[in-house]
Amino acid sequence: MQQTMRKTRINGWYEFYRETCPICGKSGGCLLNEEGDKVACIRVESKVVFSNKFQSWLHMLKEKKAVDIANTQKVHTHEKAPASLLDVVFRAFLSNTELTADHNQHLTGASRGMSTFEIESRQYRSFPEKPWETVKKITEQLGYQQFPGIPGFYKNNFGWSIAGSKGVLIPYRNQYNEIVGFQTRVDNPRNDVEIDKGTTTHLRARVIKQPGRVQAFLDGEMVWEKDLEIGERCEVRLEDECGSVRLVKGQRYFWLSSGNKNEGAGAGDPSPVHVAVPSHELNTWTSGELLQKETVWITEGALKADIAAEHIQKAQTEGVRNDVGSTFVAIPGVNTWRTVLPVLEEMNVKHVNIAMDMDVMTNPSVEYHLKELIAELRVLGYTASLAIWNADDGKGIDDVLVNRRFPQLRKLF
Repeated sequence: MQQTMRKTRINGWYEFYRETCPICGKSGGCLLNEEGDKVACIRVESKVVFSNKFQSWLHMLKEKKAVDIANTQKVHTHEKAPASLLDVVFRAFLSNTELTADHNQHLTGASRGMSTFEIESRQYRSFPEKPWETVKKITEQLGYQQFPGIPGFYKNNFGWSIAGSKGVLIPYRNQYNEIVGFQTRVDNPRNDVEIDKGTTTHLRARVIKQPGRVQAFLDGEMVWEKDLEIGERCEVRLEDECGSVRLVKGQRYFWLSSGNKNEGAGAGDPSPVHVAVPSHELNTWTSGELLQKETVWITEGALKADIAAEHIQKAQTEGVRNDVGSTFVAIPGVNTWRTVLPVLEEMNVKHVNIAMDMDVMTNPSVEYHLKELIAELRVLGYTASLAIWNADDGKGIDDVLVNRRFPQLRKLF
């Protein structure tokens, strides 16, 4: 039987892995307690905060939802290792992997606009086809026989390996230029479903065959099985209950993590924050050296931050602006904004340019978190500006700069 819930490091809580959350209607990230009467949702707010480390809110379910604990993995896991140890192992990981021609072409293409020098400086890699062989090379290089606490590394019946999927590995560097994690931009993300519960309380749906064969259930009874196209929404009705299901593109970026595998470790608690500087600066930045900047940009995603750092430097060289800074600090998503605060403090930042994706204009949840971030920056005494641009110039700040446009910086305080 396919595993739909998976165990987390939080005792008694399970993640909606291949099953949709009853609160937000999406899979991945949200948690259900083993009693089946509480949900920690990462997308829908409530009056009770469940966690600030991975922003989530507690919701009480009127009717309990069964948790098939028998089909969840029971494994021994570890706390994430200190940044200094992660840096040693992850740099060895980089030295024993390479970037494929296809992935290099993606990064140098028009949409990314990266040069060979930039790609080599940032050490992008492709997830290895035989990760267990990569671990053997790392073992020979470092002399390590065990890898407890290293996200992505886990132990199976044959020895140590690395969990992941085919795609581009993007290093996350902290404010000390220590590599503390990776995200993988997977080549072939699986399509998923989103649920609008409507008047229902027990609507479930799942993709049973890629790319779009979907089954929908109400009160445990299968109502229909259909082939849907991306973006297509289909009604689910049973007697007086009615909701809908929509097929959506699956998640593209995943953490390198082994939090649900034997002897593994999760990428979070807290999730890594990435500090991106232009390549010429990165190449002279010693691992372990604290970076201090008076002005930084905050955005979402390490790859976006890397590209923006390169292109904003070019814009300043061309005389567009010379006072806005070229350091980008990337959080995984706007709902994780609290993770950036200790980084800003340690870097001795004074001014912040906020450059979130343009869906802030249409997504109420994103707008809510953005307002929370702005309010906290004010309380902490920072000055801040909000970057805005024409949506036709790009979704993210990286797109805007690659398209040789420059955002308007609206002073907030």
